[in-house]
Amino acid sequence: MQSTTTGSSSTSTSTLYPKITTHISEVLKTLRHQNRIPERSQSGGPQDEIPLSPIPIIGTIKLHGTHADILITPSNTITLQSRNNSNLLPTADNHEFAATMMSKQDTMLRLRDMFVTRWKELNPGAQLDEALPVTIAGEWIGTKIQKHVAISRLSKRLVIISTKINGQWVPDSDYAAIEAAADDIYNISRGGIYHSILDPSNPQTTITELKKLAEKVAARCPFAATFGVEGEGEGLVWKLVPYMSDSSLWFKTKGGRFKPTYTPAPKKLSANSEEKREAALGLAKAWVSEQRLEQGWDYLREKGIPRDMKGIGEFLKWVQLDVLAEEKGYIGEHRIDEGILRQAMIGIAKPWYLRKVAEG
Repeated sequence: MQSTTTGSSSTSTSTLYPKITTHISEVLKTLRHQNRIPERSQSGGPQDEIPLSPIPIIGTIKLHGTHADILITPSNTITLQSRNNSNLLPTADNHEFAATMMSKQDTMLRLRDMFVTRWKELNPGAQLDEALPVTIAGEWIGTKIQKHVAISRLSKRLVIISTKINGQWVPDSDYAAIEAAADDIYNISRGGIYHSILDPSNPQTTITELKKLAEKVAARCPFAATFGVEGEGEGLVWKLVPYMSDSSLWFKTKGGRFKPTYTPAPKKLSANSEEKREAALGLAKAWVSEQRLEQGWDYLREKGIPRDMKGIGEFLKWVQLDVLAEEKGYIGEHRIDEGILRQAMIGIAKPWYLRKVAEG
């Protein structure tokens, strides 16, 4: 195959990597909505007595870097993406990802061919849709990309974390051996493949077990350890084995400094505006963490938005939307007043941003 220069993807729908929830309750809610597990009775009844089968799940290490994807069409057009930009270029880059990958086009095409060949081995007789690109989703990690984790002491490199072939995300473990180490492109499976069970009848048991695993990863990153580097990790990303391709059912568990602040369920709120305000303020303090604020600051850099007073509106917007997207299930379940919550988040994020700008 002959490589072409990088350019825009021809697909009309968004090719940006999906956002992954941190709540198992959201996964179970989606499963019920999709009629994959039965709805629970509100009053307690026969539906509550239906035994729900445990669901096997597979996990891989979650890396604290910056997201980076490679899209390759059947005509060999290569598009590089980040979490927020659908077409990275050396002149509009994210931590030099595009500039580095420009010299590795042959390697990227070879990786695509390896994935497709493996897919055909696993799906004999299946038809490959020639109109669909192959997505090699990854995490760009290494020096000066993030701080306070073991992988930040490695040289810059791409780690493959998921792959979409024929319009479907494929099981990570089936493609675990595919990488190009000579060109600093590695597979996340180096850090291990983890197996557990999601028990819909007793999700708290699952949560407790996965938290223990996440804490072990946070204390010692298994992926960095394969390169002889010891130090902190972040957590794990989990996918349901029967529904591996459904990204709405993926979820992550974090440990150490990355684990979410504990958020107690508020008491049943009355119409009292002071109660609503106090509940929203407490949640804003928990959700608008230092880590989230730093992510918002980095979002401005990635999007090329000035990190001065001109960028404060975009920053505050990002913080609000990120919380509302990640915590929508909790907000709806506990009937949190979104308007009050937004104001409370702004009250925390705005002075943080002003201090950041003043620090230069």
